[in-house]
Amino acid sequence: MARMTETLNRPSAAQDHSISNRLADRIGQHRYGMWFDHTTHMTVEGARVDVAAESQFVADWIGRHFRRDLEEVARQALGEEASVGLRVAPEMFTKTTGQEAEQQGSTTTRQKHGPAARQGARDGAPKGGVGSRRQQLRRLEEFVVGTSNRLAYQTSLALAEDPETAPPILFVHGECGVGKTHLLQGVVEHRAKSTPGQSVRYVTGEEFTNEYIAAVRSGKIDGFRAKMRRLDLLAIDDIHFLSNKNATQNEFLHTLDAIGLGGSSILLASDEHPRQISRFSTALTSRFLAGMVVRIERPELAMREQLVRQMAGDRSLDLTDAAASLLASRFTGSIRELRGGITKLAALRRLDGTRRDAVGAIMVEQMLEGESAPGPRTPVRLAEIIEAVCTRIGVESDELLGRGRHRRVVLARGLVVHLARELTTLSFPEIARGLGRENHSTVHTAARRILRNLQANTPLALPGVGEGSLREFVEQLKYDVVRRSSSR
Repeated sequence: MARMTETLNRPSAAQDHSISNRLADRIGQHRYGMWFDHTTHMTVEGARVDVAAESQFVADWIGRHFRRDLEEVARQALGEEASVGLRVAPEMFTKTTGQEAEQQGSTTTRQKHGPAARQGARDGAPKGGVGSRRQQLRRLEEFVVGTSNRLAYQTSLALAEDPETAPPILFVHGECGVGKTHLLQGVVEHRAKSTPGQSVRYVTGEEFTNEYIAAVRSGKIDGFRAKMRRLDLLAIDDIHFLSNKNATQNEFLHTLDAIGLGGSSILLASDEHPRQISRFSTALTSRFLAGMVVRIERPELAMREQLVRQMAGDRSLDLTDAAASLLASRFTGSIRELRGGITKLAALRRLDGTRRDAVGAIMVEQMLEGESAPGPRTPVRLAEIIEAVCTRIGVESDELLGRGRHRRVVLARGLVVHLARELTTLSFPEIARGLGRENHSTVHTAARRILRNLQANTPLALPGVGEGSLREFVEQLKYDVVRRSSSR
């Protein structure tokens, strides 16, 4: 964090802290850590905030992008007469070694022994002076475990508690909003808390890239390498951000090798499997595959119900079983969608005024009323429905379009017809032609059969497909189809 030097006529420490907090809130934690950690010193004298940058490059960047933000937070903290000065002072940074930079990192955690230090890490409390502001990391203890993420969680837990028995590289991948960031931050927070003497760090792929570029331009590449390569645990979120950035990939490859040779751990997360990330070097992909690659699926119904109750409890929101079940069944996509629904419900409860009663299904229905059911932003094609169903059920498209009567193929055809009727404007004859059928009566029969099973909430008893009801499976299929259509 940008350090604020003590002066005789400076404002109170609380005001200093207010300037730091306001600036970080205004421009975002990532950008604050990038352009004000290690690269600036702030001095507050009276109503003037003096910002000393380590290089002309940093000073120019701050002047172009953050001067107005600095001036605004200075006025908020010090009054309307406040002013901001920006200058280049490389001499103030000559004594900062790579190791010192590592110890001062915004998301680097090198905790001292003792309960106070551990509590500081847990609460995201600042370490050191009043200008410090550590990013608050999510906790592994709060991570909800289900069938969809159990393997990723157990491996991550081993990495946090007993790294010698865990794979040296763990690569977690899955769709947006399935908990990858929570898992990475939880491992870093847990390791820092349980092993205070170790140096651990959580960054995003964008932060790693920007820090590398800034280090090259300012001639501080040795400090950057020392900071990264001496870590006991490095966790990088959204590693796919390095795609098509050859110089950064090369630097990360050497960082990865140096950390691995030192016996340290690397935890990575991406939206895609390493093989599917475009423009990644063969050497990097090979390193990732040499570790352990684990996919996190979308949360199943039981896990979503648990998440609903946890999120509601965090907001002191009491839900009936029917309300929790309705929310879990409606939000079948990412955990973020579920969190958004709970947030809106909590806001409605505050407006309702009957805060002592548990929230029931009626209030949930009122919240959902007027919202269109999850649907495509662009027209859905029958081919997209066929592709999504075949992928989920595990059949080939030519099997589905053929004359086979295997149970799995029959179910797949019925689901295609049902989804086509819900998500497109195609008639039964048009759907039949799309499935290679001359007579649409069989297509009509398949649709009726699926509808009966949905109304009866029939369990899905199909090996290799998953657990739960057919209704839940259909909702997941809808989400798959909508994603395919929207990304077209």
